[in-house]
Amino acid sequence: MAHTSETIGEEVRERLGQMTPSERRVARALLATYPSAGLESLPQLAESAGVTGPTVLRFVRKVGFEGYPDFQRSLREEVQARSEGLPSLYVTRAGIRDDDVLRESHDAFARALEATLASGSLQEDLTKVVSLLSDPKRDLWFIGGRFSQLAASYLALQLGMLRTGCSIVSEEPARRILDTMEISRRDVLCAFDFRRYQEDTIAAAKVAASRGAEVIVFTDPWLSPAAEQARHVLISHVDSASPLDSLLGVFALTEIIAAKVVVLLGDAGRSRVAEVDSMYEVMGGPMRRGRMGGRGEAGDGGR
Repeated sequence: MAHTSETIGEEVRERLGQMTPSERRVARALLATYPSAGLESLPQLAESAGVTGPTVLRFVRKVGFEGYPDFQRSLREEVQARSEGLPSLYVTRAGIRDDDVLRESHDAFARALEATLASGSLQEDLTKVVSLLSDPKRDLWFIGGRFSQLAASYLALQLGMLRTGCSIVSEEPARRILDTMEISRRDVLCAFDFRRYQEDTIAAAKVAASRGAEVIVFTDPWLSPAAEQARHVLISHVDSASPLDSLLGVFALTEIIAAKVVVLLGDAGRSRVAEVDSMYEVMGGPMRRGRMGGRGEAGDGGR
């Protein structure tokens, strides 16, 4: 794949506006069950999309490939990267000398932020996502995996300062099941899921979508299976100088979202912040996080 360093999924999303209606049908079929749909034979993908074989060929050429074998070869490489484990990443990333860690980290973080924020569709995606997250008629839920729960909680805490109805789905397995059962129609679930994807996060997204909730998935360029349930997908890059993928990109997205929610809420957000600040005074200091076995709002003022 010589044209960019983006994944095929990113490239397809970037070029949707340049495609014909029939090519967009191929794109939707591919993204609906990414990447497995692209690993099927050309006739199978054409049948899934309801188009002809030549349309599929035009589609793969439009996203930068000479033909279907070239397309599938790159997709198989992505599948390998998607499931790459920590021992493998140790081999590819752990050879840096201590003196080079700062420089390599600087370069990796710069690449990750640039790739995350340079997407041509990001502005449009953020506008739609922020509109959902600012809607006072919708309750918001936030869920993540072993590490990405940190980003989920961070966004929940930021938005909890600006509006009511922000709840964190617990990490504890039994509580996670009960919290997921509370998600209902017109709610919004923000699901954070990165490679070596977490089954219960994916399952929660599926349950939320089946109940009529809007699902927003924050994921990496290889796309969590949870993206199949999502109305909106926000991709962040995970470049780092260590075997551990970086969450810098997704944390940047959460802060941009919070800033845009501030703009959209206007006086309502300002009133909420004043109300929360007054409650701090009443409580005698920063409130402790208090989801003791039940649904509660996120709103920790101590940063």
